[in-house]
Amino acid sequence: MAARLRSHHKPVRAAGEAKGAHRQPAVSTPINVSFLPNLLGYNLRRAQIALWKDFIRTVGATRSGIFSLLVLVEANPGIAQIDLANQLMIDKASIVGLIHDLQRRKWAERHQSSVDRRRQGIFLTAEGRRALKKLREDMLEHEARFTRMYTAEELGQLLQLLRRLHT
Repeated sequence: MAARLRSHHKPVRAAGEAKGAHRQPAVSTPINVSFLPNLLGYNLRRAQIALWKDFIRTVGATRSGIFSLLVLVEANPGIAQIDLANQLMIDKASIVGLIHDLQRRKWAERHQSSVDRRRQGIFLTAEGRRALKKLREDMLEHEARFTRMYTAEELGQLLQLLRRLHT
């Protein structure tokens, strides 16, 4: 009977343990990953996760899409939303959200085209150029941690091989 009663009680917390605190998980044993390491997608995803974790540590909360967008707008003043969406391979709704984010931060502005009144061009503001300068420095630091694992020849080959997947 005592055992049954105990099963209905909440576990007793250790002294000083906060309410809702979780205990350390048991050390897990290595698992058999079967043929996963031989799959391209599995390896790309794990590499992306490693890059993403370091990106967040280095660059902070800025989304990687924002960085790419800033670079493209700087290199192509007056670029149209649809051209940005196509280059970044994202849908129209997502590009609208990213551009709104840039505008909210006062990093970019939209101006109506003098050639085609239906088209709006995207331009960086002075604040956007300053933000991009800082983000570029952070991004290059982040990239260096990974690219220095390879010789120049290996890195060139890796990038060439990865481009085959998306061009």
